[in-house]
Amino acid sequence: MADPRWIHRVETEPVGELQRRVWNQAFHDSGSEHTAINLYVRSGFHVDYTDYLEQPVPLVSDQLLETLILYCPHLKRRATVLTDKERMTQETYWAIHPPALANVLSPHTCRRMDGSLERIVLKQEFPEVPLFQLMEMRETVIIVNLALAESMLRRDVTGVQFIPLELEQTN
Repeated sequence: MADPRWIHRVETEPVGELQRRVWNQAFHDSGSEHTAINLYVRSGFHVDYTDYLEQPVPLVSDQLLETLILYCPHLKRRATVLTDKERMTQETYWAIHPPALANVLSPHTCRRMDGSLERIVLKQEFPEVPLFQLMEMRETVIIVNLALAESMLRRDVTGVQFIPLELEQTN
């Protein structure tokens, strides 16, 4: 989850849902990893380019990508160029597409009235993978295991907020 304490985090210009779907489909097409995504950013007096950006798709810096690749060598990724037209600068990030797992949420998971997740409870038994995303329609939820989270913290990754999750209790 993106860390809300970064109030000057760089923001991209709005991207439509159709464009997001095209990018997600491109992750599955062969050869698309060689085509970069170009995003324009909103300029400001002071902006922080953190290691993790959540919108419009999960974006990670080179430093964070190196850490993720240590744990997930086959992580699907695509170069993304963030262009600031006003300052005439560009930063390179990586759009990532972690494997999506279905049927890992416990019935004890709480949802808000709009269907978004309020409290995540994972089933006791699910595949042990260091990084995955939930198959949710309303939001992108990326889950990392403890070893990967600790590795990211040791490397001083910025812009990420870790929220401990609950496991379903067995009787």
